[in-house]
This record gives sequence, C-alpha cells and structure tokens, in this order.
Amino acid sequence: MALAGAAAALLVAVAVVAVVSGGGGGSSGDGATSSTTSGNGSGTSGPGSTGSPAGGTGPAATGATGGGPGGSGTSPGATTATRPGPVSSGPGVVAFASRRFGAPGVYTVAGDGTGERRLTPTQGEYFTPVWSPDGTRLAFASRRVDNTDVYVVGADGRGEHRLTTDAGIDFNPAWSPDGRRIAFSAQRGGNADVYVVDASGGSERRLTDSADEEFGPVWSPDGARIAYTRSGAGGSAIWVVGADGKGATAIESPPGQNVSPVWSPDGSRLAFVSTRKGNSDIFVAAADGSGALAVTTDPGEDLSPAWAPDGRRLAYVSQRNADVDVHVVDADGRNDHAVAANRSEEATPVWSPDNIHLAFVSDRDGIRHLYTVAADGSGLRRLTPGPGPDTDPRWRPTG
Repeated sequence: MALAGAAAALLVAVAVVAVVSGGGGGSSGDGATSSTTSGNGSGTSGPGSTGSPAGGTGPAATGATGGGPGGSGTSPGATTATRPGPVSSGPGVVAFASRRFGAPGVYTVAGDGTGERRLTPTQGEYFTPVWSPDGTRLAFASRRVDNTDVYVVGADGRGEHRLTTDAGIDFNPAWSPDGRRIAFSAQRGGNADVYVVDASGGSERRLTDSADEEFGPVWSPDGARIAYTRSGAGGSAIWVVGADGKGATAIESPPGQNVSPVWSPDGSRLAFVSTRKGNSDIFVAAADGSGALAVTTDPGEDLSPAWAPDGRRLAYVSQRNADVDVHVVDADGRNDHAVAANRSEEATPVWSPDNIHLAFVSDRDGIRHLYTVAADGSGLRRLTPGPGPDTDPRWRPTG
C-alpha cells in the first residue's frame, strides 16, 4: 500500500525536495493537507507531494488524492451497500478533479451520483477544486502549457478566469470565509510562500517570506487568521499569520513533523498531523497551540484530518494492517471506527454539510473514483460513473 512508511514520507514531503519538477497529474498529496470551505479538511498539496501541481515526492502515500493507480476504459457501475444509510436532507453536490483520458477537468456531480457535469476546458491538468462559501464559484489550480496557476469558474461552468499569471507554480487555493479573497501557495524563484489575491483578480499580497517552505494555507472561520505549514532544516511546524500578513507565530513546533492544519468550524481548535510519537497521528489543540491531544494512538499511520461541520467528530485515513481506510473519531479521541473498510486504498474524506455523509476517494475498482458513505459505515455508493481517475472531492456549501 502507498501508505506504508508514511512517517518517512512526511519527512520527504515537508523537506520539499522537488518543488519545481514537472509531471504531477492527479491532485494533492497529504504533505500539507489544507483548506476546504467551512473547515472541511483535507485535500491540498504540499509543494513536494506526489501528484501535486508542484510535482516532487511526498505522502500522497497518506490519503493523497492525486495520481492514483493508472488504467483506462470504463469501470463497473455504482456499488451500493445492502443496508440503507441514514436519511439526508438532500443529495448535495460534490465537485472534483478528474484525469480521465480525453476529458480532464473540474466536474460536479450530485450526491446520489446523477447529473455529472464538466465545468472546465479539457486541456491541461486540474487540482484541488474548492467551493466559494456561497457555493456559486469554484477555485482550482490548473497546469496549462508550462506552468500552474489558480483559476476561478462559476458553478454553472461559465466565467472562468485566471487569477495568477506568474511563471512559477501557484496551487492550494483557499477561499476566505467572506468569499472576497483567495489564499494560495506559490513556488516562485526558490521556496514556497503563502499569498492572497482578490477573488475577482488584481494585485497579490505575499504573507510569508522566510527561507523555509511555507504552504497549505487555511483560513480561520472568522477570516482573521491563516494557518499553514512551515518546513525547514529543523523540521516542520504549524504557523498562524494574520490575514494582513502580520503576527506570524509558530503554534506547533518540533519534535516531530507537524503538518496539515485544519480549523474547527468554530475556530477554537486546530486539528493537524504530527509524528512526535514516531508514527503519524491526528492531534487536536487549542487555536493557540496549547493542550494538544492525540486523537489517534494506533501504531499505524493516520493522516488527512477533516472536521465534521458540527465540530464533534473528525474523519481521517489510516493504514492499519495492509489497508488504507477511512475512519471517524470523536474530537476527544473516543469512538474511533472504520467506515467503508476494504482491501484497497482510500483517501481524502470530506463531510457533507449535514454531518451525515462522507465523500472519499477509493481505488477498490482498480482506479480511483469517488464514493460516499454514511459516517456509521452504511449506504456505500460509488459516486462518479466515468473512467477516472477522479480525485479531490468537495461538497458544495449550503445555507
């Protein structure tokens, strides 16, 4: 399984050894699992992640959405579990990136697997689509011609425009809670830094400027702060900076590698991945870094934390034995259980807005597709009918 040796893979990812290398394909690795709308969690790439726009090698090993097993042709149809799942308020809409042959792009599909629609042109490669807070637009990274930039497109596929035009590599877009700005990671002339740009375009503002690699921006729910991963020779740490670029502070530092910060929905806590105990575990700490609690303690490798919208539970991926499965655990570490367990590799769990379902990536059909399942493990359904590989699921916000 790709997750084997994930602790070592984290070290590779945060070292950012190949930010400028080409290739990529697919989407994010877990080297800097980052922003989603409403603090939903995982799915953005660190600048060394396998399959990320920045290329390189990193822990796509651990719940990465990108790359994935190869393959072509049409895969089997949707699979539904025999026992029904809980009643949802509606099917919702999921955005995702696809590398399907001849028709790569950003797509949307209803939560019941119907109405799949491509929103973008077919040229290039596409990564990490994220919804605007009002659900009317999507930001994403796309490699076209010879570099990767951040784009925005309407939820109906209209009005695509390119936000960044630098010759470097721009990736990891993350909407501000008010929908007016987009933070992103950029590798320009050396190391990676965090920038912010108006969602309508215009001048960019650089928020970080150290000799280290700084990537994976995540907005606090109040829009006042941005958490990110900073990686250097001494290891990796979770930092927080004001949205104006002031007051950068380390809140979780070595020992161990500390990556992939995700704000709780109320902004009072951060979940993140740390190797301080040797293997990769999920931790939860107060927003200032105090009171860090190991939510997972299994000797396996645990990554890709994603908060439930009610802030009571976390989804994540774990390698235990030979499998990589999606798990759900209470935010205090209780009631840990696997959902949709299968002898395959699962990745990138994200919660539906109603707290009931998870969308995730799985290669159980031989190539990566999207699936949904209830948080209690019932109602498993294959979501994407196309040939794949499909990655980076994101539920459309509601309300």
